Amino acid sequence: MCRYKKAIFSLIIGFFFVNILPQPLYAVKSYPNEPEVFAESAVLIDAKTGDILYGKSENSRMYPASITKLMTALIAIETRRPSDTIVMSQEAVFGIERNSSHIGLDVDEQITLDQGLHALLLNSANEVANGIAELCDGSIEAFARHATNRAKELGAKNTNFVNPHGLHDPNHYTSAYDMALISRELLNQPYFLEIMGNHSYQIPPTNKCDEVRHMSQSHKLLHEARYGRSYRPDVIGGKTGYTTDAGNTLVTIAKQGDLELICVVLKSDSYNLYSDTNAILDYGFDNYKSVSLHQKDNVIKSIPMYSIKSGQLIHVADCDICVEECSNFLAGSDIKERNIDTIINLPDKIDGQASKGDIIGTVSYQYMGKILYENNLVINEINHLPSAEPIVYPEKPKYAVPNFILSYNTNFLYITLAIMCLALMILFIAFINYRNTCKLRKKSKKILRFSKTIK
Repeated sequence: MCRYKKAIFSLIIGFFFVNILPQPLYAVKSYPNEPEVFAESAVLIDAKTGDILYGKSENSRMYPASITKLMTALIAIETRRPSDTIVMSQEAVFGIERNSSHIGLDVDEQITLDQGLHALLLNSANEVANGIAELCDGSIEAFARHATNRAKELGAKNTNFVNPHGLHDPNHYTSAYDMALISRELLNQPYFLEIMGNHSYQIPPTNKCDEVRHMSQSHKLLHEARYGRSYRPDVIGGKTGYTTDAGNTLVTIAKQGDLELICVVLKSDSYNLYSDTNAILDYGFDNYKSVSLHQKDNVIKSIPMYSIKSGQLIHVADCDICVEECSNFLAGSDIKERNIDTIINLPDKIDGQASKGDIIGTVSYQYMGKILYENNLVINEINHLPSAEPIVYPEKPKYAVPNFILSYNTNFLYITLAIMCLALMILFIAFINYRNTCKLRKKSKKILRFSKTIK
């Protein structure tokens, strides 16, 4: 019974010591399991940073089918004007498979590039893809080389294009991650998003056709009027694709607040294509958020600039220090901005030879001791003083607290103190037990002597 009392007493003391210490302000969230995805390959990335949030065989080489047309659109937007004229050649019109998607353009028919891009991205017109390729690079072969090289420039390592439309060719392949990178680059083009905003479109009569051609968005998450049950209001762009060899493919770009996500699904079936995409997007939006702490024009600190004259440090200017790039990064949805530690590493003064744009330090953003993002600090402005004077630094306090103690992670310090208190408590209890054991032994010896005397 005495032992049980001691055990209960020890637990109470331990609980007391732990709870009187300051506790951490937050705890790391354990995210739920990743979504179950039936497609053979898929990826989810943050559009701003390119960070991979979910991946399933994301670097495996797969056939893209018509999502190839996103690269076709990117090159056209980067190299041509919307008013440029596409003149359809014999090869452009008849160089596609029978029964593949098209809008019925004829040889020598003329449309503008703007009309062609709407037909390309909304109706997935294959002959229009050929016409755009010839407009941009003179031939389909030259365009394919251009597209492959452009993909490599974007970081795509598992991509090779041989045509502008995605109809099957064993040498025409990409990966989910590569297509996400291509889609991410398209987001830098407001013209692309403008086209995506037109869920329906009309091409008026041309030099070869007297009828109006009607275009309609085929991505079910983008077109509310046509696909009401499937429509997602946060989806702002994307492209569908299908061939027998590629299966169903889909690129989807969605935005909620400041967070933009790109989801790519490859080699799927028609039943799971959109359910996989929705599950992946929901996983991203539920568990992550975009954090924006410092913009390029935010002055982090002002540091004096000096030069040496007659053996003295002369204060000649004050330098405004800013981040090199906007500090936008991804963080868990449970992390609050006020709990992110900003660690700045800067010198006390700057040499007079430095100039605007020079990197002079770093800033890191940390949560629970883990670095979320790092950025360079640069000289943004140099404000010269009208009269230069020697720099006078205040004397350091006699018993200054070391910087490493001031900057020490508070939560780690709390945990360390708790462990030390528990250790002291255990030693104290062990000492009491030892002392009580000694007393019992002495008492038992006296009893034994007394019993022998009686005999």
